[in-house]
Amino acid sequence: MRFIYFIFAFAVLSSAAFTSPAQAQAALDKAAVEKIIKDYLMENPEAIIDSLESYREKQERDQRVSASQSIEKNQAYLTGADLPSIGSADADVVVVEFFDYNCGYCRKAVPDIQTILDTDKNVRFVFQEMPILSPSSAEIARWSLASHKQGKYFEYHAALMAHKGSKTPKNLKKLAKDVGLDANKLEKDAGSEAVKVQLEKSMTMAREIGIRGTPAFIVNGELYPGYLGEEGLKQSIEKARENSDKKEG
Repeated sequence: MRFIYFIFAFAVLSSAAFTSPAQAQAALDKAAVEKIIKDYLMENPEAIIDSLESYREKQERDQRVSASQSIEKNQAYLTGADLPSIGSADADVVVVEFFDYNCGYCRKAVPDIQTILDTDKNVRFVFQEMPILSPSSAEIARWSLASHKQGKYFEYHAALMAHKGSKTPKNLKKLAKDVGLDANKLEKDAGSEAVKVQLEKSMTMAREIGIRGTPAFIVNGELYPGYLGEEGLKQSIEKARENSDKKEG
């Protein structure tokens, strides 16, 4: 509210016929200014709505520009060939997902991704761990990243997302065995410095881009925060292809 008072006080004082700022300040004390502002807002309530809406739109534009710049700067890392991924290595569209294993909407995204991969052979999904929802999220993320060393990341990823019970070390091991992983090696690798560094790198990327929640998708460099659903993902992929065609044309 003080921010709003300042805006309208500035407008009122600027339009008043005072010969100097000192005289304006002397003529209008705090109570008088607040009364003027209150009277103005009562007579023109739409002014405050317009002001806040303009401010919100500016913030959103600034955030989109900042995110786009960060994504462009870090594109090589975000889509790196050595990262956990599934799909064609030569895909014309690369989708990067930031997610948390304790995120319900992230779980819903797995079958969406699987369906798209079954029907679109020219797309690649890259997975960036973003464990922010609970203390267990980081531990699960470390186990998941460790599975990439054994070449079964997506199988383990899907199994973790589908599991409805608690994800204790015992259950993490069982799920690992179910998908053909060496569970003992997985547990050891999950505690390695390399996995820790990779997880920290993903979290740093998320902060730099401005991603605040999961899931979030980056489709050929464009950020889509939130759950998109199967159709939303398909539309974002098609949009990326259309934009690519326009650039080539």
